[in-house]
Amino acid sequence: MAKLLRNLTLAAGLGLLLNAGTGQPGAAQEQVTLRFASAFSPMSANNRISVPAFIEAVEEASEGTLKIEHFPGGTLGKSPPQQLSMVENGIVDIAEVVTSYTPGRFPELSVFELPFLAESNVEAGLAAYKLYEKGLVSDFEELMLVGIIMTGPYGLSSTDPITSLEDLNGQRLRVGGPIQTEMANLLGAAPVGNIPAPQIAENISRGLIGGTMMAPGNLYNFRISDAATHHLWDLKLGSVAVIFPIRRDTYEKLPPKAKEAFDTYSGEWFTRVLGEGLDKQQEESMAKIREDGNQTVHEWSEAQIEEARELLAPVREEWDQPNADGANLYEEAVSAIEEVRSDAN
Repeated sequence: MAKLLRNLTLAAGLGLLLNAGTGQPGAAQEQVTLRFASAFSPMSANNRISVPAFIEAVEEASEGTLKIEHFPGGTLGKSPPQQLSMVENGIVDIAEVVTSYTPGRFPELSVFELPFLAESNVEAGLAAYKLYEKGLVSDFEELMLVGIIMTGPYGLSSTDPITSLEDLNGQRLRVGGPIQTEMANLLGAAPVGNIPAPQIAENISRGLIGGTMMAPGNLYNFRISDAATHHLWDLKLGSVAVIFPIRRDTYEKLPPKAKEAFDTYSGEWFTRVLGEGLDKQQEESMAKIREDGNQTVHEWSEAQIEEARELLAPVREEWDQPNADGANLYEEAVSAIEEVRSDAN
């Protein structure tokens, strides 16, 4: 009898192990922990609102099979340009990656850096995600897109007044990436690259640059408004991609319930939450600057804006043609933005 009971116990234990391995109903699924990193301030809209909302939704839906630990403020790596390699090398599982810091990677997303294209973070982000879903964005063979922001539209901030194009002539202007460099040149400024966003204010204060292209929502995050008190937002100078990638093999190893939760809340859901958070931050930042007596927001006439638009036309024309794969990314981006706007109405 004792031997029979022992055999029954072993059989039951084996059955449980088999169920756990096959994901059958009633099987206990092991909890997996993912590390979510950001080199940027814990007080940014992403790290304070949007990422915690994503983590809470995914963890709850995973029914205890997934835990996501959040490390903002450069806790696991302070260098913004290193965030992508941290994901690819397995140091972290998900990270906030500014694509302009990784030249040559995800080149198709640069189409959203074109001027006068998108009006908000939400519409640009959702449009960019549509391009990703259509397979028009490269470098994702071994990565998956958890969410995406197109931070912008960018404006200009300077130590000196920006009342006309003449005020930009020869000004040393911080830029990020080839498209912003070309736009600065076309506007008559002298572009200065290789300055990470957290170092912009210091470089302005030291007189090394006179201003910067920057999304208004980030002027306080990077303390730029302390150093540059003149702002122009009438020129919509494009949106810069910030992606949140995870390795595909990391995703594939998730327990079934965790993967299901991830599928529900990554992609479009997370992208919308990120965009809404940034749009709110942008509105609050712009209102705060307008109310600050030490800050000046310059407004240009329609004729001045049109003059700048014509000067910047060559940037758009370079993209408004088929690429090596036969896709006209400018037309695809415009179509995706129009689709997002239509869905919102």
